[in-house]
Amino acid sequence: MPQNIRDVMTSNPCTIDADRSVAYAAKMMLEEDVGLAPIVEGGKLIGMLTDRDIATRVAADGRDPDQVKVRDVASTQLFTIGPRQDLDEALRMMAKHQVRRLPVVEADGRLVGVVAQADIAREGNDTQTGQLVEEISESGGQMSSIEEGQFPVQFPRQIEEQQPESLVGEEPQVEEQREEEAVSKVQAASSRGRRKRSTAKRKTATRKRSTAKRKTAAKKSTGTRKRKTASRKRSTAKRTTAKRRSTAKRSTTKRRSTAKRRTTAKKRTTAKKRTTAKRRSTGKKRSTAKRRSTAKKRSTTKRRSTAKKRSTAKKRSTAKRKTAGRKAAGTRKRKTATRKTAGRKAAGTRKRKTATRKTAGRKAAGTRKRRTTRRKTR
Repeated sequence: MPQNIRDVMTSNPCTIDADRSVAYAAKMMLEEDVGLAPIVEGGKLIGMLTDRDIATRVAADGRDPDQVKVRDVASTQLFTIGPRQDLDEALRMMAKHQVRRLPVVEADGRLVGVVAQADIAREGNDTQTGQLVEEISESGGQMSSIEEGQFPVQFPRQIEEQQPESLVGEEPQVEEQREEEAVSKVQAASSRGRRKRSTAKRKTATRKRSTAKRKTAAKKSTGTRKRKTASRKRSTAKRTTAKRRSTAKRSTTKRRSTAKRRTTAKKRTTAKKRTTAKRRSTGKKRSTAKRRSTAKKRSTTKRRSTAKKRSTAKKRSTAKRKTAGRKAAGTRKRKTATRKTAGRKAAGTRKRKTATRKTAGRKAAGTRKRRTTRRKTR
């Protein structure tokens, strides 16, 4: 990125004489497609004429632009910068004095170029440009809180006495509105980025909650299985105790009588039938529990595989988005390079036009001198 004013400024700007009419200056500014015209006397900068000066001091007052001279309406309170100073100092000066253009002058007062807010915006970053627009539009910001006298006016020459006017380089209100719209677009883009981040955070929180719920459900099912196992153990202990008691009763009944033996046998067969029925029911319960646990395992496996597929799909979509973003960034870079090339070509065309005009003016002056010499000779 260029660091010096010389790298981004518009070199050899079209200048105007202070004794020219405002109508001539307006035509020149229209032909050159510029919003200001530096006033030079003896190669040194003495004032600046902007389209705002023409609108507020000539058109608004109903004055005739053919009769009003440039020196009568030009701004003479100048804020200049050197060609070897960096872009940060230009940004601070523009924000401090709330101007959008700064004339670039050498140490001897000779004008070498003009640097505008748009020139710095093309070469600087978006954050500094947005802050500059905000500082120019509203006073009292960080960039405008600079100690007085840090950037002195280098060549504040007065064209006419007692004529303190507005700062040099103020743009029409239309350009200010465009800059403010650009800042609002940048803010909207940053707010969209914040919404995306908040949505991603919400999704992450939702996934964490669902994972916690699954873990809690797994713990509950484990506790249920433990309780069932404990109840089975208790029932088994009860059965063994009952068998012992029944065995003791059998021995007692054998000693007592045969009738009791028969009744005991009947009781035994009945108990056997009951235990068999219990075993069958217990086996059925166990097989049902196994099926349920198998089904749970399968469902858990399916959920995990589905989650993996979703994460893979998200990664792919993210990679696609990144690739599309890189392509868009490359397209923007190419467009920016095309714009810079077009700007350089337009600047070259303006320089050639200015040189042609100067040559034509010199030829006309020479022709007039020769005619005057001939007349005097005659």
